Amino acid sequence: MGLLVTFISGPRRSGKSALIQAMIHRLWKSPPHYLRLAKAGSDKVLPKPCSDKPAGKCGVASARWLDYDPEHVFATLPEALTAIHRRDRYGSVVIEADADPDLRCAYSYDHRVFVMPLPSSIREVFRDTDRAAQELRRVLDDTAAFASEIFGLFDRDAGYPPEPSEDRPNMTKTQMRGFLYSPLGDELATRIQLQQPYHGLVESDVIVVNTRVGERGPETEECLRRIGRLLARIGGVSGRPGELFMSDLCEQDGSIDPKLLKALKPMCAGGK
Repeated sequence: MGLLVTFISGPRRSGKSALIQAMIHRLWKSPPHYLRLAKAGSDKVLPKPCSDKPAGKCGVASARWLDYDPEHVFATLPEALTAIHRRDRYGSVVIEADADPDLRCAYSYDHRVFVMPLPSSIREVFRDTDRAAQELRRVLDDTAAFASEIFGLFDRDAGYPPEPSEDRPNMTKTQMRGFLYSPLGDELATRIQLQQPYHGLVESDVIVVNTRVGERGPETEECLRRIGRLLARIGGVSGRPGELFMSDLCEQDGSIDPKLLKALKPMCAGGK
């Protein structure tokens, strides 16, 4: 497929739309196609169309709101992108979505951006040590939990998977140590530290902390340092470290860190 697809996700009201607007006005030379994903049955509401802007003057080549069923998003999302590809073979597509494990592997995105609010506490982003250890043990003993943590295949809050998962026998200390020292074990042990809405952080090329959203607290700086260390560790395993930026995405004068714009620029070209 000739499309260049950029996936922008993160917690709700973190500033994803503001970042996309900045990319449209500053970086995309040809208007991208915009796709907004919303889980079916959620309280996400389709926004009212802008009556003060004529069609084609909103900075995008096309715009579509797609309600998706978690069980079928692996089919519906590629279908939506195929429809865009028929009209614009070498176009650029930007997908906006709230943090949802069902979407992490729903498509082989070319680029990923994660937008998050300024964290006021460490627990906002990271699990505490005891909870992380419990989750790691549970994941290692349960195939469905493993698939959820690593690949985002099941949303436990939604009751997936419907059938009982396969339990594996408890690992010995030697087996556990051997697994954790493997590349996959290292990635899992790192990833398990995060609260589930922040799992997409470790898969992203660019991570943006929107300083306009959230509150600065006594643990903010330490939390940001931990995120930086985690990204460096994941990058050492995958060879593809994500870049962390802090920026006010809602600044009235439109000032955004030039280094952030440089990191985003490759995402704003047409497909090949």
